[in-house]
Amino acid sequence: MASAPPRVADAPPAPASSVARDRAVEEVDRVFRIVKEELGVLVKTSTPTTKLIAGVLACSFVAHLLLGRWTAPVLALVPEKTVPCVWNVVTSGFYEMNAISFAVDVLGVLYLGRLLEPIWGTPEFVRFVVVAQCAVGVSAFLTMYALYVCTRSQYYLFAQFGGFHGVLVALTVALRQQLPEERVPLPPPIGAALRLRNKHLPGAYLVAAGALSVANGAKHHHIGLWLFAAYGALAGWCYLRYFQRVQRRKEGSAGAEDDCEVAYGDDREEFEFAAQFPETCAPVVRFVTDPIHALVFGGKPRYVELATESAAPTTAPAASADEAESAAEADARRARAARGARLLEEKLKSANASEKPRDDAT
Repeated sequence: MASAPPRVADAPPAPASSVARDRAVEEVDRVFRIVKEELGVLVKTSTPTTKLIAGVLACSFVAHLLLGRWTAPVLALVPEKTVPCVWNVVTSGFYEMNAISFAVDVLGVLYLGRLLEPIWGTPEFVRFVVVAQCAVGVSAFLTMYALYVCTRSQYYLFAQFGGFHGVLVALTVALRQQLPEERVPLPPPIGAALRLRNKHLPGAYLVAAGALSVANGAKHHHIGLWLFAAYGALAGWCYLRYFQRVQRRKEGSAGAEDDCEVAYGDDREEFEFAAQFPETCAPVVRFVTDPIHALVFGGKPRYVELATESAAPTTAPAASADEAESAAEADARRARAARGARLLEEKLKSANASEKPRDDAT
């Protein structure tokens, strides 16, 4: 009679450390997969203008890696060489010298441009980028030269710095103006922890840039990089507050086309300079800035911005926090859709009005 085969001993259970490691690897793989999908969607939905800017930044970073010895003194902002090389106040914003800065700038311009360019149009978007970079470059050059005069330290003259982050911060200020409550699409672990909204982006960027500058020893070129970010926020706000050409209508109007007119700047109270700071600092900032604002806008009528109208949020009284948030986001999406439809209808009416005289002439 044949004997029964020997029993194979059961495999010992995997140690808890290996199970935890496998779960951690699976979670990391899941996060990377989500990030890859989000990046693909971001690139596909970006506008041609933002893709062109991202391509210029990529080419400049490659040029710096291969030919930085010759390209940096010409394209980066070097205060000692700005005269006669005055173009570096503009080219420095599109000349990337750091891998982390390059990645942040490319992702930032794709995300911000995808949201802002459809609202403004390509000409206004390009105008904003050029004006912001010129203001950032000139202001940073003057500040570094003033620091050299005060300290007699030649490092301020020969410091080399560049990058798109000055314009990027200016674009975050513009996004704060247009879509302040929309959530920033971050990967699940980071997004769930931070719950970052567009209105938080300018302050978060400035704090991160300042912390990075201090962590690196606050050297002269790091000070220059932080100046780019600080002047970018200031330049973006000043342009939007006082100089941007917008279509507005007076308060109390019935929405007729005759009540609309071209004006400049955003005079809303929620976009005042003090509103960009925490509430504890707002009274002090308002005490300094209110006289300047009255000097610029004094005697002008109050307006209602057409591009920022939104429906009042309607949430149930007993709704939970998540339900209220989803309802607010749905209201914001409906408001953006209505605004886009209204802008498209206005463009079609203007196009038909311009074509009608041609038909009459024929």
